[in-house]
This record gives sequence, structure tokens and C-alpha cells, in this order.
Amino acid sequence: MRTVTPEYLEKLKNGNSAYATIVNTPRPDFTELDRECEEFKTWIQEEHKKDRAIMLEALKANGRL
Repeated sequence: MRTVTPEYLEKLKNGNSAYATIVNTPRPDFTELDRECEEFKTWIQEEHKKDRAIMLEALKANGRL
């Protein structure tokens, strides 16, 4: 059994292993994704407002409100 020591982790980090690849890969840039998410959020909020207005109008037309 291997004991996880700081030296062992350093060896893994600097070696040629899957762990080293994962640890040494730079973080992805989520700028574009964040922008698209914000656009979708505003769009879906507007669509929900439209749907609520349609449902409210239908309730009023049926005399339930």
C-alpha cells in the first residue's frame, strides 16, 4: 500500500501520469459560456413573463379571476 506523502504527490504532479495531466492543465476560459448563460437567462425571463400574461388573460376571459 502506498502512503500519500507530500513527496509522493510532488512526484505524481511532475511525472508523466494522468494525475499530472489533470493537475497541470490550465483552467478553461468560461467567458463565452458565462455570456451565453446571461443572454439565455434574460431571454427565458421574458418568455416566462409572456406566458404568465397569456395565462392571466385566459383566466380573466373564463371568469376565474
